[in-house]
Formats: sequence, structure tokens, C-alpha cells
Amino acid sequence: MSALRWAESVLLQLPMRLALGGAFVFAAYMKITNVQAFAFAIKGFKIVDPDKHGNLIITAAYTMPWVEMIAGVLLILGLKARAASATIGLLLALFIAALLYVIYSPAIDADCSCFGKANLFCEATVGWCQVNRDLIMLVPALYLLVRGGGNLGLDALCDPKNAAKNPTGDAISGSEPNDSGFRG
Repeated sequence: MSALRWAESVLLQLPMRLALGGAFVFAAYMKITNVQAFAFAIKGFKIVDPDKHGNLIITAAYTMPWVEMIAGVLLILGLKARAASATIGLLLALFIAALLYVIYSPAIDADCSCFGKANLFCEATVGWCQVNRDLIMLVPALYLLVRGGGNLGLDALCDPKNAAKNPTGDAISGSEPNDSGFRG
């Protein structure tokens, strides 16, 4: 079982963590370096009335990229990997909902600004390409939420007994720690 867990860590969890975390770090960096453009992009989605809720748009423009950055870095490091992937999964679900709102609102013609000025894989104008891209990124986020960051992350290094657990969370060795903390 341990060899399979290591294979999963090397072949699936580590690449997923690096790719998904890296995408979110890059997206956050592109937004942080041009917060004004990101605020205009949020305003362009017309989800909230900018006259009544301008402060909400500004708060989101300053806050959301930092949430993306922190979750992405944590996922790359494999530190609190499940919480980071849950955060990224929630963000992706919110992004998908916002994209669908724009797609199904014929009066709205907005640019995504998901990766700042960089248009990775999709045109700037909101469309099904961005929805599909986010759905594809949601798959590793959910996988990492369920399976964890694997043996090659700081979670396993900081808590070695996590690396020795099977998917159900039961210790593989079968022995319980004694009062001194050692398995016997």
C-alpha cells in the first residue's frame, strides 16, 4: 500500500499541486500588479451595482488576488493542502457562476481578466472557453481535497503519521501510540 501511495504522490498529487497552485499564483500576481484593471473587470461583470456597492468591488479587487496567492502557495508547498484545494475549489465554483451569469445575460459584454492581461487558452471576452477551463481546474482541486497533498508536501513532513495513512485515515501499522507518543 505504501508504494502505491508514493506513486500517487509522485505521479498525481505533486503535479496537480504544482500546476493548480502555480496557475493561481500566476493569476493572483497578474491581478495584484494591476488592481485597478481587475476592479474594472469585476465592475464589467455587473453582478453588483457599482453605484450602490462600489466598496464591495474595491474590497474584492484587493482581497481576492491575495486569497488566490496564499491558497496557491500553500498548495504548491503541500501545506494545509486540503484547505488550500477547498479554497481554490470554492473560488473556481464562484468564478464559474460569475462566468455563467455573464454568458446568460445578453446585455453584458465583459472581459474575463482571470489571469490579468494574459489570456491563457481563451480569448479575453467571457465565453464557454473560460467555463471549460475552470471546470478542468476544478477536477484536480476536488481530487486534492479528497486525497490530500500526498507524501511530497509539507503536511507529510510536519506530520509524518499523515504520510503513513491510507485513504480512509486509519494508520497502516495498526498499532496505537503509547503515552510517550511512540508506536509499540
